[in-house]
Amino acid sequence: MKDFFSNKSIKILTITLAVAVIFSILGATGNPVINSAVGFITNGLSQVTSAAAEATKQKSYDELLKENKEIKSENADLRTQLVDYYDLKDENARLWKYYKIKKENPDYELVPASVIRRDSGSDFYSFTVDAGKALGVREQDPVVTEKGLVGFVSSVNGTNCKVTTILSPETKAGALDKKTKDSGIISGSASLSDQNLTALTKVNTTSTIKKGNVIVTSGIGGVYPENIIVGKVQSVEFDKNEATKYAIVKPYEDIRTLTDVVIITDFKNQGEIADNSK
Repeated sequence: MKDFFSNKSIKILTITLAVAVIFSILGATGNPVINSAVGFITNGLSQVTSAAAEATKQKSYDELLKENKEIKSENADLRTQLVDYYDLKDENARLWKYYKIKKENPDYELVPASVIRRDSGSDFYSFTVDAGKALGVREQDPVVTEKGLVGFVSSVNGTNCKVTTILSPETKAGALDKKTKDSGIISGSASLSDQNLTALTKVNTTSTIKKGNVIVTSGIGGVYPENIIVGKVQSVEFDKNEATKYAIVKPYEDIRTLTDVVIITDFKNQGEIADNSK
């Protein structure tokens, strides 16, 4: 009851009613001045009554503040759920890539990993991923995506490892032309890396390799499994110093902007020298 009378509109309504009653009593005397005042008060009373009635329908400040906090809390929960949804969607996409590689190569032991840091001092786009010895990763393990060869593990600790890419001259991967069987060594260079290009070097001058052909790993040396796609030949050049041909190869994956990879920790014939003469 105390709260009821503390409302400003209710106070005005109460005072107005009291004044109206007084003037109504006086109006019974027939005095025209008094009658006019009564009419004015009655009209005002009608307006104040409507306002007071509307005020009683409105929610208090505390109620509105409480609802506002609840709405903000619900919105925060929805934003969290949305972030969780996108995280789950990205994880599903990554695991689907992993599944495709495993399905096509059941002998592979695979460890999916995400890029956590890029080597700013490297001209060949090396990077660090969140997988290390604790997950069975070792130096020289091949690194791939579902689109092809990325590079190899060049150093590793307990929880992460550094990947040297096929854009680097440090990479020495046996490879061949899938169509012509002409072989060579995949190795990058400073002049090609910024264009996301690498090269199939030491190709015999009698080779028939040509633009558009697909280059895959040969398996020679036992470091990389055979038949991992490296990329497509963009052009075939002649190395005067080596007296050999070399093919400029464009990977199907943009090595410079990768966010997720798969490390092959074991595969059939790992460590063995492959025979690609057949």
